[in-house]
Amino acid sequence: MRQTVTRTVRFLADPRMINVQNMPLTGPCFIYANHSSNLDPFLINQEMTREPTAGVMTRYQFFNTLPRIFMGSIGVIPTSKYVPEPGVIRSVMHMIDQRRMIVIFPEGGRRWDGRPKPLIEATLKLFWKMRIPVHAVQIHGSYLAWPRWADRPRRNSMALHWMDPLNPGDFPDYDTFTKRCRELIDFDENDPPADTLPASAWKPALGIQRIIYRCPLTGIPEAVYTPDGHTVKSRATDDFHYRMDKNSRLWNNEGESNKVVELFDRINEMPLHIDKKQIIIPDTPCKLYHIDRNYVLHYLGRAFIRMETGRVAIRNGSNRYDLPLDEIHYISIEKNHKLILTTLRTSYMVDLGKKSVLQWQIYIRRLQRNEKSVTSL
Repeated sequence: MRQTVTRTVRFLADPRMINVQNMPLTGPCFIYANHSSNLDPFLINQEMTREPTAGVMTRYQFFNTLPRIFMGSIGVIPTSKYVPEPGVIRSVMHMIDQRRMIVIFPEGGRRWDGRPKPLIEATLKLFWKMRIPVHAVQIHGSYLAWPRWADRPRRNSMALHWMDPLNPGDFPDYDTFTKRCRELIDFDENDPPADTLPASAWKPALGIQRIIYRCPLTGIPEAVYTPDGHTVKSRATDDFHYRMDKNSRLWNNEGESNKVVELFDRINEMPLHIDKKQIIIPDTPCKLYHIDRNYVLHYLGRAFIRMETGRVAIRNGSNRYDLPLDEIHYISIEKNHKLILTTLRTSYMVDLGKKSVLQWQIYIRRLQRNEKSVTSL
């Protein structure tokens, strides 16, 4: 399996190790990095030929039998994103006793727009309390090589910079230590070094509707699309017309370019629109799953989900599930099309297919902050 994965990663990413003298060869230690691509954990392991790393991975990957058996056998621990789980901490401490190298991505998930995400405080506290070396890796070229919203990867040559290891005992206090941890991966991936830019891309605009979920000119939802994988248009206006290049830059007819993140910011500044029935997002077809207390996934069938000002309502045949927004404590996205909503009592996973799960996550968080919606755009 290692040989197969290594060859695949080398073909797609052609990784280059920089400051390899800082790379650990054995543990106990932590390794952390910025996270934008599914390839990131495999990139880190490219030159670790003496022993593979252990790590922490989202529980979603363990719902299928074969991945669960494989990852469990090499020391990968399942965890739910952003949800405190004491059992995970105990498992990490056990791996430290086994002198393992442990990979953790403290941002909690892949970056959607290439910019840094807040680091999970529980992970930073773990780094501090265990008093073992902490190795930061800067992965350059990861985001543009396979944006989370995109259907397909682009071939490029990624650069992995191994930074000087951090020893928690060398810092006077927790705040100083965690500030340094944040600084080491606090960089925007939309402008990576030139030698890490994609060499080619096949239909790079496929999937653009997952991140540009509203028309940036009119605010109309689900208006942006690509007819051919290169051209990006809006059904709401003819004035929105771009062509995407291999670096995910959008070029208009006047030769002016926009980054995807710039359009993303523009639509997130727009107010939430509500109709006369207090609905933010109308009934949307989906596949519905329930995650029980033993973390077993149960398929409930096809359903419809909608967002109102105070709740998320799910209709599955004759069954109705209402999740008040103030009771949704954790919201996570798996892959780029599955939304997990967790309350104190239950957890549901919704597969929205080609629809934008990012829109749902952002809207729920905005409503939870008591943001006012408008009745007209």
